[in-house]
Amino acid sequence: MDKEMKRKAILNDALLPLLIKTSIPTIIGMLVMVIYNLTDTFFVGILNNKSMTAAIGIVFSFMSFIQALGFWFGYGSGNIMSKKIGEQNDKEAKDMASIGIFFAISTGLIIAFLSQIFIIPLSKFLGGNASNDLFEFTIEYLRIIILSIPLGLYSLTIYNQLRLCGNVKEGMTGLLFGMITNMILDPVMMFTLKLGFIGAGYATLTGQIVGSFILTYFSFKSGNISLHLNFNKERIYHILAGGMPNFSRQSVTSIALILLNMTAAKYGDSILAALTVSSRISAIAYMIMIGWSQGFQPICAMNYGAKKYNRVKDAFKLTTTIGSIFLIFSAILLCIFSYKLVKTMTSNIEVISISVQILRMQCITMPFVGFFAVSSMLLQNIGKYLMASILSVSRQGIFFIPLLYILSVLFSQYGIYLLQPIADVLSFALAVFMVRSIQKSFVKT
Repeated sequence: MDKEMKRKAILNDALLPLLIKTSIPTIIGMLVMVIYNLTDTFFVGILNNKSMTAAIGIVFSFMSFIQALGFWFGYGSGNIMSKKIGEQNDKEAKDMASIGIFFAISTGLIIAFLSQIFIIPLSKFLGGNASNDLFEFTIEYLRIIILSIPLGLYSLTIYNQLRLCGNVKEGMTGLLFGMITNMILDPVMMFTLKLGFIGAGYATLTGQIVGSFILTYFSFKSGNISLHLNFNKERIYHILAGGMPNFSRQSVTSIALILLNMTAAKYGDSILAALTVSSRISAIAYMIMIGWSQGFQPICAMNYGAKKYNRVKDAFKLTTTIGSIFLIFSAILLCIFSYKLVKTMTSNIEVISISVQILRMQCITMPFVGFFAVSSMLLQNIGKYLMASILSVSRQGIFFIPLLYILSVLFSQYGIYLLQPIADVLSFALAVFMVRSIQKSFVKT
């Protein structure tokens, strides 16, 4: 009954209140995620060792790839689950949930096993060998984080299934419990238990365990999980193809981060630490925008499945307009307070100077990111998987990676500062072109 009420609300309620209702839990979740990412950097920064700060960023590039897999299985299964609920086919939705979870757990176990065996070459590949200290800290931190990989994949898969099926509050609650546990345990394990730098890794692992238990409880409570697996080619296709845009975007982002670290490493640990700090701060606005955009996704998927195409178009326009206005104000504030914000993350003068320059450059094009993000979600949720995949990888892949080498050759270290702003403008232009090209496919209802 509760599921049917949510379906009717998403198909019929006024859009602005509905968007606010569906996005508030995800915005809160994204805020906590930002604080969560800042927490590790903040407490490690207290240790006043730029190599440790840089190691956090190095390992994050690897975990970004793991998150890509979680979003792949979670979005792929959750997106088709949402459509099936829109069609009132709850049994098919449950079967899709179980297959997505199976993919997540089995893949996580394989990756964790292989990563532990090849941890030294993996650390080198990630760019962690820029200095002896950085290499040592990268291996030390990575060894603990690897243990959390199966749990991380499992949690992200269930979270996205819950969210895309309208159980936004439950999904965010489970994710938040894990992240809050991590944040509380960071100072406890690092300073109270005197584990130092490695304590941040143990805090992350514990947070993943707690989050997994809470998300499992909510998934069973909402009736999303079936305890038997029922594979067929069509179901596997929908999960893998439906989640491909998210996997493409996240995995390309991870690859871009690795290549960025490798390219920036020749300029020393300071720029690696600065990239870590500036990215954490710029993520404040970007992640809130993503949270707002994610409120649009269940509205888009269910209404498209119910053939209410005009409602999809109206929701898209409303989401992009409000999101872009928010990013304009955010960019202004982050630019004005960039020095003070960076100084909370590190006391190293050189790292502060580089971080401020990078952050202010990113603020110039930040308002363009909103339309790009919502456009990618629109294309994915209406089944334009190939277009969504291309757009998803454009910002950090198609444009970012070639520009990384072109700009670093032309402008040396300063080219790295210009990198993200130029990629943002080009990906925005591509999003405008793609959205206009599919508007004719929306027939009047």
